[in-house]
Amino acid sequence: MFLNFIQSKEHKIAFLELAHVVANADGYVHKKEQNYLQSYMNEMDIQPTEVQFTPGKRLTDIVGSLNDEHLKNIFFAEILLLIYADGDYNDDEKKLTEDLKKQFGLSDQTYETIKDWVSRMDQLKIEGLKLILNT
Repeated sequence: MFLNFIQSKEHKIAFLELAHVVANADGYVHKKEQNYLQSYMNEMDIQPTEVQFTPGKRLTDIVGSLNDEHLKNIFFAEILLLIYADGDYNDDEKKLTEDLKKQFGLSDQTYETIKDWVSRMDQLKIEGLKLILNT
């Protein structure tokens, strides 16, 4: 949704690595999460051959050098959308969310604002599906 604002290929790859870690947090990549990962690559015009995921990479290794506040907000919002994609917000995902919040230095207010927006976006998607499928 906002990934087109990411200009640097290095940041695009970092986002995809982070998304990969998050999608695998519970040990299973749900179909909806797979769709998100593919749409991320499409939105950023990245080919699968351009990205190599290294298992066991830590958050600090992936996003530790990210200093731009706008990019941090984009990363965080998009990652929360991914986390909520499968409808299961488990303990592993909660820990990752908290770790990412700390890594980015997000305030509780910013975190709650982004989380609220993600929840509303999810509700709008459900509402849109109902409109489309019930007509």
